[in-house]
Amino acid sequence: MENRYPPVNVSQLDDTQEKGVIVVLGGGIIPETPREGSGELSDSAMKRVYEGFLLYKNLQIPIVVTGGKLLGTEIPEAQIMKEELLKMGVKPNDIYVEPLAKNTKQNAEFTLTLLESDEVQKIYLITSAIHLPRAMNYFKSYTNIDVVPVPTDYKISREELKWYDFLPDMRFLEATSSAWHEYLGLVKFKISG
Repeated sequence: MENRYPPVNVSQLDDTQEKGVIVVLGGGIIPETPREGSGELSDSAMKRVYEGFLLYKNLQIPIVVTGGKLLGTEIPEAQIMKEELLKMGVKPNDIYVEPLAKNTKQNAEFTLTLLESDEVQKIYLITSAIHLPRAMNYFKSYTNIDVVPVPTDYKISREELKWYDFLPDMRFLEATSSAWHEYLGLVKFKISG
């Protein structure tokens, strides 16, 4: 699943021709940690935000962060993503927050509603590589805007298998769980759209 879309070389992208926007999908938060602020992003979410920052540095186009309040949290995930982008140096006026989406389908619906009046011609869609096929399905089903997939947060190494790769390891269990989640999400998309 992670190989469906090739990695993007951020430094080679050029957005001078079309009005574009970067869309970063939420990837989980750890609420109310001892650190200052509203909580921390999960590893997956932080990798997505950082990829968005790299793209922003290169293209100088707005960023939309999308993600609502997760179960048991008071602050929308998108708000914490915005806080991280501000720490990285993104201008406040270049960040749009979509704070309501609770799943991938809503990420697409609510983000595209937010962008309706902006006449956007290109969306750079950032999420984990394993999640990107499903996210692309939803975004493409709701719009005719050109959607450019930007994968990040790879779960599986591309190096040749070694004997010790067959030993029990939590990373592989997590990757398998993520893969099943995405396969079931794709089935749901095919059934209900």
